[in-house]
Amino acid sequence: MLKLRKVTPIGSQVLVTKNLYGWDDFDAFGIIIHKRGELKTYQQVLAVGKDVSFVKPGDTVEINLYKYAVFKDDSNSVKAMNDNPIVELRLNEVEMVDAEEEPITCIIIDQRDIRYIMDDFDEVTYGKDDKLITVEKPKKNLILPDNRIKV
Repeated sequence: MLKLRKVTPIGSQVLVTKNLYGWDDFDAFGIIIHKRGELKTYQQVLAVGKDVSFVKPGDTVEINLYKYAVFKDDSNSVKAMNDNPIVELRLNEVEMVDAEEEPITCIIIDQRDIRYIMDDFDEVTYGKDDKLITVEKPKKNLILPDNRIKV
């Protein structure tokens, strides 16, 4: 078994964290936006390939996860974009270890799957009772897409 401590992506590839939601996030109407254990669409950049020009390690980026989505395919129905649910994400994962030898799962993506960078933001999450649960203030940039994906 390999214990990877440092990985250098090749070309236009980007190595990012694989952070999951640790809470259920509801909107103002009590509808779940994100479920606990669901992959966050924004991740921290750990390393970049030599052809990557617009992000650097330490940036927080929003990933377009539709490229990695596997949709439910019902061969007896007409295919419609909105009616075809996502059943899983097929991500290129890399297992690494941190300084304390704890395993960390990371993802390798292409720089084309990054939408934009936010230089300053607050992440605010609400519970079902519309009470503030937590506010997270990342220390780095964030790239967010205009749409989100639920798995």
